[in-house]
Amino acid sequence: MAAGAAVGAWVLVLSLWGAVVSSQNITARIGEPLVLNCKGAPKKPPQQLEWKLNTGRTEAWKVLSPQGGPWDSVARVLPNGSLLLPAVGIHDEGTFRCRAMSRNGKEAKSNYRVRVYQIPGKPEIIDPAFELVAGVPNKVGTCVSEGGYPAGTLSWHLDGKPLVPDGKGVSVKEETRRHPETGLFTLQSELMVTPARGGAPHPTFSCSFSPSFPRRRALHTAPVQPSVWEPVPLEDVRLVVEPEGGAVTPGGTVTMTCESPAQPPPQIHWMKDGMPLPLPPSPVLILPEVGPQDQGIYSCVATHPSHRPQESPAVSISIIETGEAGPTAGEGLDKVRETEESPKYM
Repeated sequence: MAAGAAVGAWVLVLSLWGAVVSSQNITARIGEPLVLNCKGAPKKPPQQLEWKLNTGRTEAWKVLSPQGGPWDSVARVLPNGSLLLPAVGIHDEGTFRCRAMSRNGKEAKSNYRVRVYQIPGKPEIIDPAFELVAGVPNKVGTCVSEGGYPAGTLSWHLDGKPLVPDGKGVSVKEETRRHPETGLFTLQSELMVTPARGGAPHPTFSCSFSPSFPRRRALHTAPVQPSVWEPVPLEDVRLVVEPEGGAVTPGGTVTMTCESPAQPPPQIHWMKDGMPLPLPPSPVLILPEVGPQDQGIYSCVATHPSHRPQESPAVSISIIETGEAGPTAGEGLDKVRETEESPKYM
């Protein structure tokens, strides 16, 4: 009698927690107890009832007996006919059915579809950018959400409004990983943007995680607010190219020199077709054995310790066709990278 009262009190407490459910579609938080009612079952023994379940733990329908068994740690029938899952998990997603006979011989059936969820930690933006360059693609940062189930989605916002990838000025690289043991998901979303020239000098970016289940609130990162600078062509930053005009025969050599009268001498970085070149700072850029892929629009950016960066007027590098076979495409810049520590780039 005492044991029955204790169990009854336990079920009452679970009811107060909102864990006793009667609707057909059930969502339960991972790790919490779940009680499923068997409709029409007598509240006390003797009872005629049967629980069947088909979940990630079973290969087919599993029948549970009110008398208990080896499945008691996963799911067991309570004295009042309800089914208790002490700590629901991902493997418990599936279908649960109960068939019971009342005292007057009337049969009742219960059918539940159980899904589980886990709210991840608050998402965050890692490696955020502090400065963006107008007119060229920039990485803003990587949004990360860890420990959620189901996976959910990540989305970016600019100044509080949704930021939709268009493959041009806005692009997103996404990655989804699932933990081999817990089954929980980690989401990553890397944002690249090309700020418009003359746009906002301090745009505000943020990221949010949206769960897969309805009526669940989105989780938001802290915002990041990088500054945007615009390289402006100025007359006092000059780009000299040899041969003059930037036209060269295949396999020839092009030498570009960035001149700036500023003191102290600025650091010089190089750009091709609006994109920074992965080279160490140097006032001289030499393209030996120029190939077709070396053709393009080049400029240099002078970075002063106490001034905003200044960009030179651009020059066009092109190949004069002679009818002879030229070097391998892109060989000129490849040579630059191979010899970037050479004194001629110092």
